[in-house]
Amino acid sequence: MKKILMVLAVLALAVSAPAAEKKAADEAVKKDGFTTALNAGLTMTDGNSETMAANAGLVTEGEKEGLGSVIAGVEGNYGESTVDDVEETMVENAKAYANVKKTLSPRTFASLDGSVLYDDIALIDYRATLGPGLGAYLVKNDKRSLSLEAGPSYVWEKVDGATDDYLALRFAERYSCQATKTAKLVQSLEYVPEAEDFDNYLLTGEIGVEAAINDHLSLRVVVQDKYDSTPAADAEHNDVSLIAGLGFTL
Repeated sequence: MKKILMVLAVLALAVSAPAAEKKAADEAVKKDGFTTALNAGLTMTDGNSETMAANAGLVTEGEKEGLGSVIAGVEGNYGESTVDDVEETMVENAKAYANVKKTLSPRTFASLDGSVLYDDIALIDYRATLGPGLGAYLVKNDKRSLSLEAGPSYVWEKVDGATDDYLALRFAERYSCQATKTAKLVQSLEYVPEAEDFDNYLLTGEIGVEAAINDHLSLRVVVQDKYDSTPAADAEHNDVSLIAGLGFTL
């Protein structure tokens, strides 16, 4: 319960960050164009134990009205701790992803979604997914959007030294809200079960807040939750990450 309250408090602080210049607010609600942002964060401690955690990502997203939207990026996380001169890696993962939506009507779209994941701690040498889909916007205006999409997806993976591939289904939801002139909330959820065995599935959720500080700099706080119903023998089902850092719009 304390961890949940801490996360909510951090998100609330991000939303209430100082107002940025009017130009940043105008860019935040701009619909017809693409932006690229570099995100990074670093945490270090020293004393009875030494820890270091770093994350970085590059994301491009945007929309052309009547044509469609794109979101694509790469991200990585690394963390290690040293206790009594013994070093241990706590986090080491990387992911590349892309989602392209082609407008069919003002409320409907066709999509193509793909990703590649590496996670040393979860013993995932690679996990790649690719598949088409159809979707619809339940809400879509200048301040808010809520979309649902579904379709087949194919999974290729090597986990704990064993390779596998299978046909899966993909169900996804994404919500974004321009909470204030300078603060934006983004939330997403993805469920990917194996088509022939629904007991084997991947569930990924994310919620984050980004608050503009000036024209190019923003504060980001993101919570990610990844659940694997059939992890490697020595790995946990669930991985939760709280990421805080800065974003720089290029």
